[in-house]
Amino acid sequence: MRQFHLFDPDANFDFVGRRHLYYALTGVGILGSLIALSTLGFNKGIDFKGGTKLIAAFKQDAKLDRVGLHETVQGILSKAPDQKDIGQVEVQDFDTGSGGSADKKHFVIITELTSGVTKAKKDVITKQIAAKFPKAEIDWATEGEDRVFVTLQEPAKVLDTYDSLTKVFGDAGFPKVKPSSDLEVQLDVNLFRQLQMSQQESGKNAAALTAEETKLRAQKAEEMKDKSDLRFAVVVEEFKSKLENGIKEKYGQAFIGVESSTAVSPSVAGDMMSQGLVAILYAIVGIVLYIILRFDVRYAPGALIATVHDVILVIGAFSVAQVKFSMPIIAAVLTVAGYSVTDTIVVFDRIREMQEKHPDSKLELLINAAVNTTMSRTVNTSLTTFLTSIAIFLFGGGLIRDFAFAMCIGVIVGTFSSIFVASPIFLALHHRFEARKALASTGSAATAA
Repeated sequence: MRQFHLFDPDANFDFVGRRHLYYALTGVGILGSLIALSTLGFNKGIDFKGGTKLIAAFKQDAKLDRVGLHETVQGILSKAPDQKDIGQVEVQDFDTGSGGSADKKHFVIITELTSGVTKAKKDVITKQIAAKFPKAEIDWATEGEDRVFVTLQEPAKVLDTYDSLTKVFGDAGFPKVKPSSDLEVQLDVNLFRQLQMSQQESGKNAAALTAEETKLRAQKAEEMKDKSDLRFAVVVEEFKSKLENGIKEKYGQAFIGVESSTAVSPSVAGDMMSQGLVAILYAIVGIVLYIILRFDVRYAPGALIATVHDVILVIGAFSVAQVKFSMPIIAAVLTVAGYSVTDTIVVFDRIREMQEKHPDSKLELLINAAVNTTMSRTVNTSLTTFLTSIAIFLFGGGLIRDFAFAMCIGVIVGTFSSIFVASPIFLALHHRFEARKALASTGSAATAA
């Protein structure tokens, strides 16, 4: 039975003959992406910009949509006192494409805000804490969530101090706070280790593990009764509380609550952005070293330019479309780089095989033959990956949709660069190497004469 090929492997399309056209297209794509990056920049997500991400749960039969919830959240934040600029607010369907829960549906709420306590309120709370604990060192976290650190001069009862700090914040209008101490943090670490050891033991079912966790937490509470400590911290859950109360007022019993809340400070977000870009750079360097070791130094520049071409075009597409650029997108860009170099290696392997079989043939003919014979495999693989990615992009939700967007662009530019960029650059470098070798031979002959 004859095997089906999307492209005839015996075809003789002249790919390298039009290499100057491909060089021009590559240059235009890279230049356009660089212009977009310099003018439009990135639409950074909270991973790289800082902000708060909450997952809100509603009953499955709740009558609401993403647009309505977005307007509700914007209204809640804009009514906050002394809040002139609420920044960007985004609401995503969290369950779309995954089926969600049988009795719940979730939405991801993303906002650039992290604080719900104004500077004036912080000053009032600081004075009240200082009046309650004279000579105590009081420091507010400069970034991220609203958190204050209180260091006493002498040890004080942990639970009594919790009550005093809670009352101070309650009197200032912040009833929802979460106090902690260094002692409690250490007890929580020990509790976690004991639970981990219990889970690794064989023969314990879920009920036994739950009973043991309850017992350990009771022991922790008993240990804290008479303990004293110097260092305390209080997290003010005002931002989360404000959103919860506002959404509850709008949707009533249909709103279940905020299941998780994550705050990222601007400095941490900036570090994550830098680390992500450095990771891409390291990946490209590793790919080039692999090509040099696997093939020859003449193959490396083609693979390098093809990979850089793909990375720049994918990042440029995010800049043009102003899609949120977050940590999962860094993973998508690295995936695209790996996918592209895999296609390039397939073509390079076929070129090397044909050079060994036909050492006297012109390299242009061998490269055309290699690309023609691998074209069917390359297009079939790329088409399958593209169809999968486009399906996730159309029907997926949340960050997986942005990941799929990167893959859709990456598959297209990766296939183009593997066929039309890497091999022609290898050919150009081969001619240059041969010309230098011939020049060196001529010079040696002249010297000998």
